[in-house]
Amino acid sequence: MVDYKPISTELEVDARLCLVEGKYLEDVTMYIQLVGCLIYIMLTKPDIAYAVSVITPFMQKPIKRHLEVVRRILRYVKGTIEYRILYRNDKEIEIIGYCNDDYASDLDTHRSTMSYVFNLGFEAVSWCSKRQPTVFLSSTKAEYGVVAMAT
Repeated sequence: MVDYKPISTELEVDARLCLVEGKYLEDVTMYIQLVGCLIYIMLTKPDIAYAVSVITPFMQKPIKRHLEVVRRILRYVKGTIEYRILYRNDKEIEIIGYCNDDYASDLDTHRSTMSYVFNLGFEAVSWCSKRQPTVFLSSTKAEYGVVAMAT
């Protein structure tokens, strides 16, 4: 068994997807099925949570670029199939929390994506990554919003 090591290669750095950047897929069935599988896999592989949250808003009208991102995530999952979260009790236990937000990163709604993770020792025990419910007018307000959500 291999210890879990966070790898963020499922999406390019600063990859941004939007609704109107190419030709729509004629048959969306395969896209919907693949995203559904990724949502199921995400329950045991939290390292793909952000990437899955980026592709799920495009379920109704996906384009070819969205399908390419889904396939890239599947390749990442295939390459990291042996990675697991391993909780040990041989260390001093301390709760540490981190939170972050990327101000107005969504190209369609201009909302921020906020995320947090809480570690017990060095292992993640709680995490979340989602789009903020409102549009913030400054990055400072967006940071306060993510801190409030994390607490």
